[in-house]
Amino acid sequence: MNAQRHLTYLSFGFLATALLGLAGCSTDRDPNELLVPEDVGVLTVDAVLTVSKQFPAIRISRTGAPGDPFNVADVLVQRDIADMRIRNDDSSVIVKYTYDSQSNSGFWVPIASDSRYRVDPETRYELVVKTEAAEVLSATTITPPLLDVDDWVILDDAGEEVIRRFASYDDVNHPDEIYLANEIVYSTGLLEAQFQRPDVPAFEVGIFSLDLGSDYVIDPDFFDEEDFDSLDRETSSPPIESEDGTLRLPWFAIFFEGRYSIKIYAMDQNWYDLARSAPGFGDGGVGFGGQAGDDFERPIFHVEGGIGLFGSTSVDSIGFYVQPRP
Repeated sequence: MNAQRHLTYLSFGFLATALLGLAGCSTDRDPNELLVPEDVGVLTVDAVLTVSKQFPAIRISRTGAPGDPFNVADVLVQRDIADMRIRNDDSSVIVKYTYDSQSNSGFWVPIASDSRYRVDPETRYELVVKTEAAEVLSATTITPPLLDVDDWVILDDAGEEVIRRFASYDDVNHPDEIYLANEIVYSTGLLEAQFQRPDVPAFEVGIFSLDLGSDYVIDPDFFDEEDFDSLDRETSSPPIESEDGTLRLPWFAIFFEGRYSIKIYAMDQNWYDLARSAPGFGDGGVGFGGQAGDDFERPIFHVEGGIGLFGSTSVDSIGFYVQPRP
């Protein structure tokens, strides 16, 4: 699983729940009070740039009417965009977008000739979307520096002594070898990432169980069948500030044996502000880890002419294999 695939999970799933779903499902508050005070049909952008990767597919949608049954297909903008592009400050990079008619999934993708471009660190990018009805949505992001984890280590249970250092991808001949090189028994010690902290507001950690048919490594006495069925193989943390440049893996977010990928995302200001302020994400009730920031009455959108997320991140990752306790 690559970083771009995970960001699809984070970004699109995040907005579908926190933004679009509210437009049709909220019973506690008028969704218009949460999102846009009076308007229905407001343009919504959903995109995260990843440093060193190609420019991503982008979903453009519109807010739905309060009380209407929610259907993703009903709110996607599929045809009526006259121009969509991303450029850097000196226009040396201009990525134009076209509708992905092959998948017809609501994604807009870079035209073939612009797929050569990669996202640079510490660079300002601007997205501009113009519709055939002369609406204009724009947003900017400043990409984080490269994130490079110096060491992935196992600490003793007290968190004071390093008892093992994980192999990195540079230490193996093929990426798939990383899992055998980094086998660990469930709940043994504490996994910690140690790095020189880049200048970013916060980080998010994503944990992914890659072997979809693998068995559980937990068996709580109070769990019934429905409890097991509800466990996710993909989970992520709220924003974590990590002022000391360390992040730890919480074992209580690991439910299955087999191969795992753990990814650390250095968040730009846009992603950080939305993640800590959107309904359902400001209370620390999603994923795992501590919640950075405060609760907010309304989400923070760094978008002109619409709402949503146009953000950026840099990513580092490690793979390992979790064995059940003997």
